[in-house]
Amino acid sequence: MEPVPPSLFDDDVEAEPDHVRRIADTERPPVPTPVERWTSLSACVLDAVWSVGADHDRVVVPLVHRVLTSAATGPLLADSRPEADSHPLPRLLTRFPDEQALEAAAQNRQRTSTRGGVTKADAALRFARTLVTHGVLGVEDLPRLLADPALWSRLDRALSRVPGEGQHGARRSHFWALCGVDDRDRTPRP
Repeated sequence: MEPVPPSLFDDDVEAEPDHVRRIADTERPPVPTPVERWTSLSACVLDAVWSVGADHDRVVVPLVHRVLTSAATGPLLADSRPEADSHPLPRLLTRFPDEQALEAAAQNRQRTSTRGGVTKADAALRFARTLVTHGVLGVEDLPRLLADPALWSRLDRALSRVPGEGQHGARRSHFWALCGVDDRDRTPRP
């Protein structure tokens, strides 16, 4: 009968050779994971509205690309803060003047609530119109918005009135996070 090779659970397993040194977790430099962010407020709006109650990677990301890619002036995702919006909100509102047009492009007729909520397409367009009404047309307007606490507060209150807010302002918090803004203290995130 042949000898059985030692198992890791055997006491007979030899220790590592002296020339092998384990690197402690504290000695390893953290590997930063690249964070891709949307390069457009239109993408942030669609993501924030459709993310509530939907699978992000399977439903939301493909939906955003399906709706915006054909009219975007650049990539919709980047690993740094964009200088200019690749699909500004006025373009979204011009291309999709009503919820039926947006539903058709999104290929999605979900509602904000199972208890008779508005369509997510309607909520997204209302959200976009509210931003435009307050002078926020693209990502390049965010620094001006953050510098004006009164404007930010008015806009945030107006956005809270769009149907489908979710518990505790979940959609707005997600929207501000997608924009790279901490909505608790309105500071830009790196």
